[in-house]
Amino acid sequence: MRYYDQHSHTYYSPDSTEHFENYLKQTDLPVVTTEHLDFYRPSQNMKDAVLDYDSYVETIHRLNKKYKNRLLKGIEVGFTYRDRHRIEAYLADKSFDIILFSIHHNGGQGFMTLNHDTKDLTEHVEDYYSLMLQGIKEAPYANVLAHFDYGLRGYDKVKVSDLKPAEETLKAIFKVIIEQNQALELNTRSMYAYDNAHLYDYAIGLYKSLGGQLFTVSSDAHVSEDYQFHFSDAFSLLRAHDVNELVVFKNQTTHWVPLPD
Repeated sequence: MRYYDQHSHTYYSPDSTEHFENYLKQTDLPVVTTEHLDFYRPSQNMKDAVLDYDSYVETIHRLNKKYKNRLLKGIEVGFTYRDRHRIEAYLADKSFDIILFSIHHNGGQGFMTLNHDTKDLTEHVEDYYSLMLQGIKEAPYANVLAHFDYGLRGYDKVKVSDLKPAEETLKAIFKVIIEQNQALELNTRSMYAYDNAHLYDYAIGLYKSLGGQLFTVSSDAHVSEDYQFHFSDAFSLLRAHDVNELVVFKNQTTHWVPLPD
């Protein structure tokens, strides 16, 4: 078994118009899309992103006849504590190969819209990782903690020193995912489009120091051109941390694979 991208989106997500075929044509590997599930407050003026599961499964079934069963099913859960029971109810009768855990907003503001002009970074870092810790404890169903730095993308030039005040909270988060057998994602979009590779360098070391071993590398592609975005760079960073294996998920079961050359 070889490693493959485990975080991408198609037109089944509201922020993508990409088609499955455009990923499938680039590789002979399995392709898994992780479509959004997000609930919003009325004050946020955002439409809930609720995957049409029946249509999604039918589309995958149809395409798998042509593409040798290479399509897998995934979902990216945008977690909010207030909606935890709605999320659980949605997932209860559905089958996915991989479930990503993300936090995209705080019930009032989307984290991509926050920056130094709207909220002090130090305060935001504390709040963001406190929400993440609260959330991941409620999500044992997830397989992967996705883009741990998502809430920092709106801030320019975030340094490792900016995360130090929240290091104990980050350690607590990593301890939870280790206990729950969840992987830490290296999100190459965050690392190389948002220039946060140095934060991942720090996170890898912190996670490993606590006994963490499960890693995924994912592009978070919303267009097929970003499929496997900067994967070789992320692999090199992991190799520098003496990481030689990654994990992939099928039927939410963990499979170890060699780190690609």
